[in-house]
Amino acid sequence: MYQSPWCAFRVDDVELPGGAQIEYGVLESGGFAAVVPVTGGGDVVLVRQWRQPLGAFTLELPSGGVDAGEKPERAAHRELFEETGYRAQGLEHLVSVHTSTGRSTEVCHLFRCAAMRDERGPRPEPTEFIRVAELPFGEALQMVSEGGITDAATVLGLLWSAGGGAGTGGGLH
Repeated sequence: MYQSPWCAFRVDDVELPGGAQIEYGVLESGGFAAVVPVTGGGDVVLVRQWRQPLGAFTLELPSGGVDAGEKPERAAHRELFEETGYRAQGLEHLVSVHTSTGRSTEVCHLFRCAAMRDERGPRPEPTEFIRVAELPFGEALQMVSEGGITDAATVLGLLWSAGGGAGTGGGLH
């Protein structure tokens, strides 16, 4: 098994329902919280962040890991401030979903809030290379439809917040 502060990878010996025996790799994760922060002027606060697996910067919702024993709501508040310098007001749970059921235990907890600027932030971690980007909500949605935003949690959060969700509080509990 491989283990780091962010994830672990294990290999299971598995007997499939049809009887075949295989080794199955599973990426273990404590999950993460992502938040759709909307300013009083209707802009969505995103972050342009370096993502090593892609070797590129991506435009994403502020997000971060849920620590062991931590409630996802607390992680959402913390990550929004650390990455953007905004505080969440009226944090609302949208949905919790598995990110990749065939490969990982990871769960994404999506939230939405009103974003209030706090001059004491942002405070990114030393391993984070982040630039805050405020965009009109409609422009962010256009970027989703044109392929300019491809992070799954961000796409889901923006579409859900724009009315594409089947209500609130759905998904895993």
